[in-house]
Amino acid sequence: MNSRQLQYIVRLAETLHFSQVAEELNISQPALSKQVIHLENELGVKLFERTTPLTITDAGRFFVEKARKLLMEEELLLKTMERYKSGDNGSLTIGITPFRSLYLMPGAIKGLRERFPQLKISLAEQGLSRLQKGLLDGEYDFAIMNLPVDETVFEAFPMEPDKLVLAVPDTLLPLIAGPHEDIISSPKALSACASLPFVALTPEQEMRKLFDRLCAIAGIEPQLFAEVTGVTTARQIVLEGLAASLLPRLFIENEAKQNHVTLFELPEVSYSRQPAVVIRRGQYVSEYARYAMDLLLRQI
Repeated sequence: MNSRQLQYIVRLAETLHFSQVAEELNISQPALSKQVIHLENELGVKLFERTTPLTITDAGRFFVEKARKLLMEEELLLKTMERYKSGDNGSLTIGITPFRSLYLMPGAIKGLRERFPQLKISLAEQGLSRLQKGLLDGEYDFAIMNLPVDETVFEAFPMEPDKLVLAVPDTLLPLIAGPHEDIISSPKALSACASLPFVALTPEQEMRKLFDRLCAIAGIEPQLFAEVTGVTTARQIVLEGLAASLLPRLFIENEAKQNHVTLFELPEVSYSRQPAVVIRRGQYVSEYARYAMDLLLRQI
């Protein structure tokens, strides 16, 4: 039994799919199957039932629980020895989405540089699904992800929620019907915004679905200036004064005033995304990572 076999079994237990694990771990499917059978023979118990779909046995569940701990201990040992080898010239890899990186990381990087001038900092800017897999695979010291997460696998430290606001360029404010204060006090505030051009995310995205629901409640058919795939693009269109949009407050507020954009808190927007600093349970957390996590949790 070796650590590579442990990795095979743990990942197979998570996916219950031989071909997927074989592709992820760069091994042929027959070779993967052979490794699993070899380990089962060595242990004298079946870890998986070869049913369709594949199922894990009680012995397999127990084995996977212990295997995860052994792999984490191995990772802890290797990273600790790397720290001895590198001295003060350590490294830190943070998984984060591109738009959160834009507003969260400059201050954190500045603080890290002041404390650890020689620290090598890498930002792995990925989508949320890729962040979760990367964290599971040990690619990051920690990641910034939305809650909820699987608390049997991850440990999360909540940050300030990403509350959504209506961002309107000041040049477009005359298009809002009635006093601007009404957009804050009205239970159907978007009804005053029927004449505004909007930039919205593509229809399959969660924030777009929320935007469509709010417009339906307000009884308006929004005038779409543009549909975009990224929140960063939507924000830039707003900052250029071309259209209004529903955006996370933390993502827009620093630039809003200097770019003459007014932010409105809509009373009907109860939705907010809850970001958190997330690590794998039991993983090694370096001094650098702990300091970075503290900076991020205190920054907002």
